[in-house]
Amino acid sequence: MSDLTDLAGVRRDLVTTTDRKLAKAMAEMKGAPRHVAASRDTVQPAESLERLAIRQDLLEPRQSDPTGFERVIGESDLTSINYLERGRRAAAAVCRFRMPSPGGEWYGTGFLIGPRLLMTNAHVLGNRNEAGQAEAEFAYEHDIDGVLGSPIQFNLMPQEIFFSDPQADVTFVSVAPVSDKGIPLERFGWLSLLPLSGKAVDGEWVTIIQHPGGGPKQISIRANQIVNLDLKDLHLESFIHYLTDTEPGSSGSPVLNDQWQVVALHHKAVAAPYDPAKPNEPVKWLGNEGVRVSAIFKLLEEHRLENDDALRTLDRLEGALGFTPMVPEIAIAANSVLEADGKPYKPTRWSKQNTVYGYDPNFLSEALPLDEIIEPMKDQAAPLLGGNGHELAYNKFSVVMHKDRKFAIITAVNINGSKLRYPCDRPGSFRRDARIAAEYQPDGEFYEKAKGTDKIQFSRGHLVRRFDAAWGASDEEAREGDEDSFHYTNAAPQFQTYNNVDWGNLEDYVLNQTQLTERKVTVLQGPIYRPDDPP
Repeated sequence: MSDLTDLAGVRRDLVTTTDRKLAKAMAEMKGAPRHVAASRDTVQPAESLERLAIRQDLLEPRQSDPTGFERVIGESDLTSINYLERGRRAAAAVCRFRMPSPGGEWYGTGFLIGPRLLMTNAHVLGNRNEAGQAEAEFAYEHDIDGVLGSPIQFNLMPQEIFFSDPQADVTFVSVAPVSDKGIPLERFGWLSLLPLSGKAVDGEWVTIIQHPGGGPKQISIRANQIVNLDLKDLHLESFIHYLTDTEPGSSGSPVLNDQWQVVALHHKAVAAPYDPAKPNEPVKWLGNEGVRVSAIFKLLEEHRLENDDALRTLDRLEGALGFTPMVPEIAIAANSVLEADGKPYKPTRWSKQNTVYGYDPNFLSEALPLDEIIEPMKDQAAPLLGGNGHELAYNKFSVVMHKDRKFAIITAVNINGSKLRYPCDRPGSFRRDARIAAEYQPDGEFYEKAKGTDKIQFSRGHLVRRFDAAWGASDEEAREGDEDSFHYTNAAPQFQTYNNVDWGNLEDYVLNQTQLTERKVTVLQGPIYRPDDPP
């Protein structure tokens, strides 16, 4: 068996179409004189004009690329001198897959599209078992002196993310952050995917970066011209087609426009219809077919609510575009969502002599009474057991619960920067408060995936952060404030990564300022669920 083929002797990096109607349509396009993509002034369908307008918006400003639009509509081939260098940067994200199999191994192409996320075809990498044995090899290419470099190998992590759809012929898989020799994956960057349609128009030339036959990395620069095949009975709306005079590109390769934006995932080659009268004639390649990026996003959106891997894939794609991730990483979720509840403390915990519990409205230079702040929502505050008002007093902070929503209306904490102490390790599990009825506070079942029924999984997030209440005259006092923060009354549903990164950075900044300046700070906060919630 060749090391470029599978057990059946078929190249896994090359799939050809068997649809004669598609091949005939591309042959007719191939034989007819090709027209360049028309300008705005040419009479075109409204849909084509809309795509052309979107494509123009994706170009660099004219001062950066004076002939960008002229290249799109075929009136110029001039481009900025940085074109090749930018292409070199884009090519760094392209890798080959090496899959061991009985008697040998076979290869395919893929590329990074976000933080530790690879994309390829489903026919290249079709199941978790294959992915668990495969490796992603980067930098298998010739350098400027023509020397072939050794591939840098990374393990795949399908247990973290693996999503595959055979019909769309697309697979996503997570990859290890560091190679087997300690090289960080982030060195190779990624090719961000833009969900909107219109990144390429009819007649535009595109580029394919590939590992053909599993060999060293190669590039087909502007050698494929996009064509619009109006074959509605073949349901080609999810695919894009491009004519070529070259060998077919490898499956799983990125198809890129002149701005090095990914237009499609290369999917298969289209060969000329077989002529029985000429059985020995070499295969004539007419063009290629790719899966549209916009169709890939649509597929993920369709599956995001019932498939965790689709949701996590979307999360990383959006992260690559600068959006905040909205789901927890698996390692975080297992640690912070699935632990057992702690036993409630006895109410006498908060009645120690010589200790004042709860929020201090006179902590700052001006009084800030909690009752006045919550006055507009006081009728919605949950009562404490025994008719003791509605304020749950903890060490250094207070909480007022919403009787219908079963989460806090507001929390209020006093922080003294000159007395902050590190509270040691995490004190344990979240627990309910015995001073208020269970009907007014959720427990772990709301957050635990094994018990919950919601399709969207939230983690529990501190409102008063554990470090904010960890201060006082002694380590014991600081530790008690930390422990008090682990009550469900002080928790709200959150997206873990957003809380840990964006909101966490804000909390760190506030806390650092109190330590650096030895200032006193009062922090008031609470969850907002709807646009009409009171400020």
